[in-house]
Amino acid sequence: MSVYSDIAIEFTRQTDGDILKDEDVEAVKNSLMNIVQTVPGSRRMLPTFAQGASSILFEPMDEGTAKRLGSYILDAIKAWEDRIVIERLHVHANEDWNQYESYLVFYIIGTNTPQKLDFIIRRI
Repeated sequence: MSVYSDIAIEFTRQTDGDILKDEDVEAVKNSLMNIVQTVPGSRRMLPTFAQGASSILFEPMDEGTAKRLGSYILDAIKAWEDRIVIERLHVHANEDWNQYESYLVFYIIGTNTPQKLDFIIRRI
């Protein structure tokens, strides 16, 4: 029996036509990706949802900006996701690809198994 569930981020359909759901770890990872990828103000009923890094994405791409970006991400996760304990967040500026490569290591509260979530934040 699952503790957490969420709509599968790919919106894949089951054979009966219903949308698949992700459970437990995958549901929490979906939530984290939504926090990281949503632009503040884009959710009409929750205008403060997400991380506010869009304001610094066009500053010089260096490790200082990566550190500030990481701070924005951590603040947003702490504000919107209370099911996890964060062990480590790493954000690296990859100037060649014009993106920040990141990973988050966390524990779901009540478990002893570390989880890792890789994600990329791109300049558009």
